Amino acid sequence: MAVFTGNTRWHTLLVVFCVLLIALVLAGFTGRFLSVGDSLAILRPQAGALLLLCALAFVLLRSIRLALVSVLFSALAFGSILGDLRGPSGDCDDTCLTLYQKNLLQKAWPRYSLADDIIASDADIVALQEVSAHNREYMANMFAFFPNRVFCQFRPDQHVVVLTQLPVVEGTEFCTEGSGLAGMKVIAPDGQEIWAVSVHLDWPFPFEQFEQTKEAVETISALDAPVVIAGDFNMVPWGASVRRIAEAAGNELFGTIENTHYLGGTFLPLSIDNILLPEGTRGTIELRPYMGSDHLGKLARFKLN
Repeated sequence: MAVFTGNTRWHTLLVVFCVLLIALVLAGFTGRFLSVGDSLAILRPQAGALLLLCALAFVLLRSIRLALVSVLFSALAFGSILGDLRGPSGDCDDTCLTLYQKNLLQKAWPRYSLADDIIASDADIVALQEVSAHNREYMANMFAFFPNRVFCQFRPDQHVVVLTQLPVVEGTEFCTEGSGLAGMKVIAPDGQEIWAVSVHLDWPFPFEQFEQTKEAVETISALDAPVVIAGDFNMVPWGASVRRIAEAAGNELFGTIENTHYLGGTFLPLSIDNILLPEGTRGTIELRPYMGSDHLGKLARFKLN
């Protein structure tokens, strides 16, 4: 132990590593002002975990003050995502609405099982992304099943779509073409009017998510009833892009942090397919299989307050 505690080179390297992790955590909070902030925010939980290991190493090196600093910034990292770890309450009955969220993947195969799964869910609202001519051909039965729909082009042969079995308030359908936002006002079985919105954001910095989010916030802020938002945000729930959209609608994350993209995993969960519902919404949520896509689906049953 004496040899270890006397090794100044290891101590210096550990301090440098810890400082870099602290800088990463702090930079990840700048996403509201700097586009690069959200790209760094994705790694916030991992930075928090590594800072705890740094704290343990500092204790072994008998640098108690540095250990406390490491714990403090680790707590900051984890504390900022605690709200996103809270799952929804499960008290939902037959009066609940059902929402199915899915990025279809433009050229995925097969399609039939996914179309059947969406139909079998008996969803009141379906939010889809990357809807292509390919998907429309091989999932024609699903699109025919839902009488009301809005298609909005986001990228070439990639549409953001809302489907619903609910009645639609005439003339409320909207599409912000090229901005990844589509929606319409529907009438729930209890007579309440709500906005159903599908979102597809670009990747964060160095891509265009930062500017795109500004347009989404402007549109959503103008909606005059409770808003149900689902989509592929290409951003984790604690990222500024997701938070700004949620705040514009008076919503919060419905569900908890779960990996929804095939590139994610235990140590880097990419919880980028999110559902944002009005604060205090009750219900349940479950993941649906990939079924040919690179994104898992989400099936939510909920009751608005």
